[in-house]
Amino acid sequence: MASLALVLLLSYLLGAIPWGLVVARAKGVDLRQHGSGNAGATNALRVLGKGPGLVVFLLDFAKGLVAVVLISTLRVGDESLVGLLGSRPELAAAWGATLAGTAAMLGHVYTVWGRLFFGSWKGGKGVATGAGMLTGLAPIPVALALAVFVAVLAATRYVSLGSILAAVSLPLSLVVLHVLGVESPPPVWIFAVVVPAFIVWTHRANVRRLLDGTESRVGSKAG
Repeated sequence: MASLALVLLLSYLLGAIPWGLVVARAKGVDLRQHGSGNAGATNALRVLGKGPGLVVFLLDFAKGLVAVVLISTLRVGDESLVGLLGSRPELAAAWGATLAGTAAMLGHVYTVWGRLFFGSWKGGKGVATGAGMLTGLAPIPVALALAVFVAVLAATRYVSLGSILAAVSLPLSLVVLHVLGVESPPPVWIFAVVVPAFIVWTHRANVRRLLDGTESRVGSKAG
């Protein structure tokens, strides 16, 4: 149990680094006071511009990916996650990686570092970190989701709409791959549904603005 607890703690602490706030502060900007007030890459793009916004996205993406491919492999002593997370080594590894990525994603949304150094638990909405997590678990569905995001963004200039539709496409992609004979382990199926649902939930205010016609587009002036 010590290994799993350590993996989850380290993944959360990594995910909780609010890179949007850090990059913005380095440029003399309090990201919480501009745009949507969100600490994620979308607001950084809107407020700071394309370069810093891309940097924040890549750093947030890396948090989820590193948690899945590196932190989840940590072990303490001789403990094995086999039996605790599954009867087979590959199943235990898949569960460990999925839980590590989920912890990083939760850290991104509810950030202890943000609370300690920036005065708020509010982080980003989980899109970039969730994408990094799922890239480590299921790269083909994520590549397809990225194509959906780019297409929607190009057509509408709504980052939020692109993020939501890309998230929804993930479980649909797994279904298509299953039909084609490409199987994924159970934890990937579970979290390919849970993570998109969580992303849609964190975008609930954006959904209201989309329905009202007041959502900001890429290229519009930041507030």
